[in-house]
Amino acid sequence: MPVVGIDSHGTAIQTEVFNATGAPNRGLVAVVHGSDGMNEPWAAEIRGYATNLATKGFTVLIPHYFDKTGTTPGLAVFDQLSSNLDSWQEAVADTVMYGKTVLGISASCVGLLGFSLGGHICLRLRGNAKVLVEFFAPSLPEVGGLGPGWPPVPHVQIHHGTADLLVPYSNAESIAAALKLEGTAVELFAYEGAGHGFIGVDPNNATARRSSEDRTLSFFEGHLT
Repeated sequence: MPVVGIDSHGTAIQTEVFNATGAPNRGLVAVVHGSDGMNEPWAAEIRGYATNLATKGFTVLIPHYFDKTGTTPGLAVFDQLSSNLDSWQEAVADTVMYGKTVLGISASCVGLLGFSLGGHICLRLRGNAKVLVEFFAPSLPEVGGLGPGWPPVPHVQIHHGTADLLVPYSNAESIAAALKLEGTAVELFAYEGAGHGFIGVDPNNATARRSSEDRTLSFFEGHLT
């Protein structure tokens, strides 16, 4: 797995590159981590998605967007939203631009996959994507919410546990409603009893992990071509 330094307005963003191992379909997916960065147990899950997407013919980029601000991963990240969120968004946007210009991916074949804070960043960048999948993303109205979405992203899939104590399920409902008003086709999946991150041995989380991954991979295959 190669790692490249992508220039984000003068700052190098370390980015993991997963080249398509299946029949290439010229699609690009940027996979965006949450507040814990690429630390375990999240790293294995995120790289697992990247590997599986690559086997289906997608080129996958995982930007370490905290490089933009020198931020240490952890829940304290949420105390820095007002000062750093725009910079993190810019880092992810520059990663997508790298895929379109350096790798030659068509602008009409860009997908975004984000987890928690990364899901929110993807939603703020939805005008750059044809397909977007987010997991348990906060709506963050205190820092402007989802922001303007133009052009509307055609296809969005949302995964959220009903027992999420960190980002309540109501966030998923409000996000879905806002996107539908923009004209987006939205699939919202509620996972009964599942918590934030779908992590751990709890059977509700285990079921959510399996079901959401199957749905995510099928969604990208069906809409990002």
